[in-house]
Amino acid sequence: MAYESIDFTLAERMNAEDENRSATMDIERRDLAIEADDDLVIETRADGRAAIVGYAAVYNRLSLDLGGFREMILPGAFDKILGRERGRQDVVALFNHDSNIVLGRASSGTLELSSDEKGLRYVVSPPVSRADVVELIQRRDVRGSSFAFTVDQRGEQFVTDEKGGAVRQIREVSGLYEVGPVLVPAYPATSASVAMRSYQAWLAGQEPVASPAPVSSRSLAYWAAAAAALRLRSAMRG
Repeated sequence: MAYESIDFTLAERMNAEDENRSATMDIERRDLAIEADDDLVIETRADGRAAIVGYAAVYNRLSLDLGGFREMILPGAFDKILGRERGRQDVVALFNHDSNIVLGRASSGTLELSSDEKGLRYVVSPPVSRADVVELIQRRDVRGSSFAFTVDQRGEQFVTDEKGGAVRQIREVSGLYEVGPVLVPAYPATSASVAMRSYQAWLAGQEPVASPAPVSSRSLAYWAAAAAALRLRSAMRG
């Protein structure tokens, strides 16, 4: 398959696409810990070369607490972006988010991306010089994968689960920039500032409930701010 020649670096592409998005659109990154045998494996191709095969995102899997809410990626969230970018993607595969350790790139044909019933699957053909990364995965020293993405307001919604907790559902990503294996996945510690802004906006519009579910100490300030806003609106109406 022939791929369109792309001279932009990843940073240049991100900057160029940022100009076409709202100023509030920022790139988010998520890490995913291995939970199944096929989440991250090494396969041997017909030519004897090693390939890294993994899932950068898994559908219908709840994240840990991101500061008062959890997150879930819904099936098909990557379908449109993969279809729209087919044949001209410039997603890169990095090890441990390090741009100095490039494993593959979609525009060169060394990274393949697809969406199946489980999630966002990636297949990377790393250079021989990255045999150490291959060995780390084979030895199970590397314990997760990650992806970098953007979501606009149409692609997300907040819902309340059966226990009264808030869940951010990602229905459609608007941009995909990076995938790859990570040594120590740290989902709660990854960038969630964009999601937090959406969460605060959603929270401010909710009516107080009689028995709110326990929330983490990190989110108490946001609940207090939301309650103050509701009291102010009530006073103004009165």
